[in-house]
This record gives sequence, structure tokens and C-alpha cells, in this order.
Amino acid sequence: DERARTRVLLCHAFHHARHERFLEARDMLLMSHLQDTIGFSDVSTQILYNRALVRVGIAAFHHGLFAECAAALGEMVSANRQRELLAQGLSSGRFSDRNPEQEKLERRRQVPFHMHLSLDLIEACFLVSTVLLEMPLLCAQRADPKRRVGHMSKALRRLIDSYDRLVFTAPAEHLREHAMAAAHLLLDGEWQRAAETITSLPVWDMCSEPKATREMLTVRFKEEGLRTFLRAFGAAYASVSRERLAERFSMAPERVHAVVSKMMAHNEIDAAWDGPSGSIAL
Repeated sequence: DERARTRVLLCHAFHHARHERFLEARDMLLMSHLQDTIGFSDVSTQILYNRALVRVGIAAFHHGLFAECAAALGEMVSANRQRELLAQGLSSGRFSDRNPEQEKLERRRQVPFHMHLSLDLIEACFLVSTVLLEMPLLCAQRADPKRRVGHMSKALRRLIDSYDRLVFTAPAEHLREHAMAAAHLLLDGEWQRAAETITSLPVWDMCSEPKATREMLTVRFKEEGLRTFLRAFGAAYASVSRERLAERFSMAPERVHAVVSKMMAHNEIDAAWDGPSGSIAL
């Protein structure tokens, strides 16, 4: 029947994502158009859909596809009901209106402990993805408040605003504090400390390849650090050499050329390459 086919498809997509086959899992979910009809399914099928979607988001993160990761995990993290949506626990809010029969049904739907998805890993993937994606946008908005920039995550904006209101900032202890500390280090142009703040988190040991994940994050922090640096401090320079940027961000000159050229093509900075000297005229 239709319900059985839907559940088989979701289990198949979850299996692909669990083994890092992100493209196959994503295409399977998109071609099924389940996102349009899952609201009319039974609760256990909706839970299976949530688990498959979260696993696809984690697989996207491992491939360095941060936009896809943020899109897959955004609603799950911003709702602050991860345990309930993934059937990994019951929410114990003051205003929960469950009667004993409903609570008994919810307890029966809970998945076994050995099948739990790490909530810390889900939140870490989402926060790091949004920080790397949106720090250059936030930097451009702070430099020129009248300039229109792309859409920013509301969850990240709330975290940054609350962090900025702190009178004293103690050393980061929790996951969100590490993410906000890394975001502000990126804004200050200190990509190395930002990368160390994130890669030192023990949550990456839950990934299938922790070493490869940390190396991928370091590379992306270099690139986003370069983009943020040019947006934040570009106005202070008349020109800057490609070799100087390559040395500062520990990147190959060819990769610096590619990142800066992409920024020029997207009108993110007002600059041009000076061919003979190999520098950027700002």
C-alpha cells in the first residue's frame, strides 16, 4: 500500500545518507515529493521522515555542502523540539496538554536508544554551517547597513544578538558558545583561532571520519575567513597582493585567485585584478 511504499523509500534514503551517499538520498527524497504530503501521514511515518531528513543534512555537512545542510536541519533546530520530532524523548514543558493516553502512545513510538541520532551533532552541523555561510553577509551588513544582503538565519541572528548583549564573555563551554565565539573571531579576521575553536569540539568524533571532517572544516574556515576579511577590512586597503593573502590564510595563490574572482563576479566586493603585479585593486 501507499504507506508501506513511503516508509520503504524513507528507510532507503536514510540508508544512503548513513553511508555518506548524499546525492542519492537527496534525489530520492526530492523526486518522491514527500515534503508536500508528509503532513497528512501518520505520526510514525512523520517521525521516520524527520529522521531521514536529519541524516541527509548530516551527510551534506560531511561533503562540505553547508547550504544544503542548513536547509535540511534549519526547521528541526529552530523548533527546539528535536527530541519529540525524532521520537528520542518527551518534551516536559509546563504547558504540555497531553493526557495520560496520549503520553502512553508517545512512549510507544520512541525509538530504541541504540538508534538515537546525536542531538549535539545535529546542532553542531547546523550552527557551523550557518556561521560559515552567513558571516560574510553579516560583515557586509555591518560595514554598510543600507546595502541589501541575502537572507540570514533567524536562529543565528538571535544567538549573535544575545551574545553581543553580554557585558562579559566568559570562555566558551557549551556548543552554542563555541559557535558564537568562532563567529566573532571570523569577524575580527582571526580565522586560525576560529577554526581551532570549532575543530577542537569532541562532537566531531561521532562522525564516520573525524579526521577528514576536521580537515574539511579547517579548509572552509580559511576560505570564509578570506571572504570575511576582504569585506570587513577591504576599505582600509588600496591594493593587496595575492601572495600576501595566500600567506595570511595558508592557501595556495591559485585558490586565493579563485575565491576572490568569485567574489568579484557576484559583486561582493568592488575590486579588480591588476594583471602585471598579481594584486587586487580595491
